[in-house]
Amino acid sequence: MSAAPPPRHVAWTGHRPELFADPAAAAAVVAARAEALCAEHRGAVAFHCGGQRGVDTWAAQAAMRLGVPLHLYLPLPIPLFAADWTPADRAALEATWEAAATRTVVDPTGADPPAAYRARNALLARRADLLVAVWTGLAGGGTAETLAFARALGRPIEEHVLPRAPYTPAPGARGV
Repeated sequence: MSAAPPPRHVAWTGHRPELFADPAAAAAVVAARAEALCAEHRGAVAFHCGGQRGVDTWAAQAAMRLGVPLHLYLPLPIPLFAADWTPADRAALEATWEAAATRTVVDPTGADPPAAYRARNALLARRADLLVAVWTGLAGGGTAETLAFARALGRPIEEHVLPRAPYTPAPGARGV
């Protein structure tokens, strides 16, 4: 009997729901791709997610639903990271935090949030055998930054570019 293959480490990046013209369609892309990756690799996958609302949450929930290991990387502790989230969004993050096989908080004190977000994005790129991006192509935020880190490392990238909502984030906004 041969040993099980090592898992394929799939990192996820993408936008918050409000950046997509059709957030439900974006969530469906994440769910379908997660299922396909599990089938392609016969369940020998692990998902790495950054904890943000939207794509990160949908991928983490897919990991939970599919029974694959989830590795969660937050830039800041939950009370700081999710301070302005709705109770439902925060509850979803807390549920994925509890379900995660490993949990990392990049800046546990919250001393330097911008550096913590950059470090979290770089960590996702480093851990990825494959980076899956579900986004609108909108540059200037964490998704584009994570893609740039993965490209610099020569990581394989799979992009799903979806129509953008008319919402325009403020310059320097996180979660883009």
